[in-house]
Amino acid sequence: MNGRWDQKGLPHKGWSCDDVIDLGSDEAMDDSDYATCKMCGQERVRYVHVMSHPDLSESISVGCICAGKMNGDYEGAKRRETTLKNKAARKAKWLSRKWRTSMKGNPFINVDGQNLGIHKSKTRWGYRIGKNFGPDLYPTVDEAKLALFEAYWQKINSDDQENSN
Repeated sequence: MNGRWDQKGLPHKGWSCDDVIDLGSDEAMDDSDYATCKMCGQERVRYVHVMSHPDLSESISVGCICAGKMNGDYEGAKRRETTLKNKAARKAKWLSRKWRTSMKGNPFINVDGQNLGIHKSKTRWGYRIGKNFGPDLYPTVDEAKLALFEAYWQKINSDDQENSN
């Protein structure tokens, strides 16, 4: 597949990154799990940067290098991708971490000064971050732990964004 860098009428600058998506999973990926950069044609893009431009109605999915070129922020593109790589690495180890058991028999873990816990509600499992309980229940303890990971990741990254402003 050829790229779009030479396409007339397609802006090269002035793009913004709306999202970065990790196409990977905890299991081995095959070629169908990767995307192709819509600007340069590079295949096997795992971390897809979704770029938009004020003059265009559709967004374009690209790799890290093209995202940096398109918005003029190579370091920002690398930082966004590194954040997702770190998340994937932490998530892969999350279930195998040493979870302790509370006096009530519930799994919990302390991370960065936060007490994170899992609790059973009749036949389903929920989670909490500190004293704040998650909104949903899950069929297994592992699903609740993974939901807790996602909620905690969201929390620490939104806290980081607020602290950097």
